[in-house]
Amino acid sequence: MQLLKIGLVLASVALTAKGAAALGTHVEPKVPANVERTGTQWITTPDGCSYSRAKAPGYAEQWILIINPHHIGKPNAHVNCAPALRG
Repeated sequence: MQLLKIGLVLASVALTAKGAAALGTHVEPKVPANVERTGTQWITTPDGCSYSRAKAPGYAEQWILIINPHHIGKPNAHVNCAPALRG
């Protein structure tokens, strides 16, 4: 019985460590090369997804999806748009 408890504890620790490692491996999609720029603040990808530039001191530039980009004359975001892109 004691051996079974030890085995369960070790298995749960191994699964937790593997899950934690998997969580840290996600990489945001990159900005495609052929984007349409609207000034320096907005881009639109070839598939019609519009993004706004965000840059905090000490962090990499990223582009956040605009759900309703009516202010730059573009259509609403669709289901295939990535939530964010890395610069």
